Amino acid sequence: MSEQGPGRPPTWPGLTEADALDEIVPRLTGADGPADESGAWPERLWKILEDAGAPRWPLPLAVGGAGLDRASAVRRYGRIAEGSLTAAFLLTQHDAATRRLTAPNAGAKATAWLPRIASADAFATVGISQLTTSRRRGPAALVARPYGEGFELEGALPWVTAADRADVIVAGAVLEDGRQVLVALPTDRPGVTVHEPFALAALQASRTTEVLIEGCTVEPDEVIAGPVADVMSLPGVAGTGGLETSALALGQARAALVALANEPRDDLSEPVDALSSEWGELARDLIAAADGDPNAPAPPAIRARANTLVLRATQAHLTARKGSGFLMTDPAQRWARQALFFLVWSCPSPVATAALRGFAGLCPT
Repeated sequence: MSEQGPGRPPTWPGLTEADALDEIVPRLTGADGPADESGAWPERLWKILEDAGAPRWPLPLAVGGAGLDRASAVRRYGRIAEGSLTAAFLLTQHDAATRRLTAPNAGAKATAWLPRIASADAFATVGISQLTTSRRRGPAALVARPYGEGFELEGALPWVTAADRADVIVAGAVLEDGRQVLVALPTDRPGVTVHEPFALAALQASRTTEVLIEGCTVEPDEVIAGPVADVMSLPGVAGTGGLETSALALGQARAALVALANEPRDDLSEPVDALSSEWGELARDLIAAADGDPNAPAPPAIRARANTLVLRATQAHLTARKGSGFLMTDPAQRWARQALFFLVWSCPSPVATAALRGFAGLCPT
């Protein structure tokens, strides 16, 4: 179902034929380089995902979705990241929005987006980093004030992926009393301005940018959850993509390790074996956590290890490729650049602190 053999990393634990995605991963690999070079919306990448039904995976069966369980989703995200981190990133942001639109108390206009998403008639993305890990503009980057029975929004969503493509953004805002609310915000709503995409060091084709919100109103049935003290902790809303982001890191690490194993050099077998063994152990822990195993490591611990592994695996591959790997046409440099993403995106403070201490040669806290 996927690459495996002497000197290669193992397959994903519990990988089924459906989860392996063997037909689309090579196609994603072929489209990833051109997408990275152009920085435009990666139509080819997204079409591959659409043809595979990927945007429907997290949706309930009742609205035309697949109702995919979390462990299977994590495996699939990892496999997609082996082919294209850009594609995997876009999909996880889309799915993060979609899952939250299915929250138990989401309003009628919020859940009305689900059939449109299932039929590929609408694209959803998420703007919640200001409530979780982002320091840009602070936690009150977007303020909500009561307006009739709904809310008026003022401020900005500092990090929104595929914002210029999205029809709806699942957005988090803070009230003056500190409570938080999650809403389904249509991007064509008066007062919503999508800025030009940021010039990122990598993943430029993700079209990540800031969205300005000026006196924009949302109706009560567009509220997904809240107002409550910590809206991101509510059932159906909780989670900032910890395990999913770790799956992306492991997927890219595996792509680099497979490529490293294919290098025609005898001196690489020992490093490949050591990194592959570490990959297999971490993949088992990740899937156990996604399955809800109470004995599995905590998501932040998995994320810290995944960050370290993807950096080392991609840099090992770049090193083995020598000067050829530094050419813009070579995947090695692209993977090494993209691996930096995991140091800064949805990275909880304890994980970032552990990384800083590791870089400094200090024992992790």
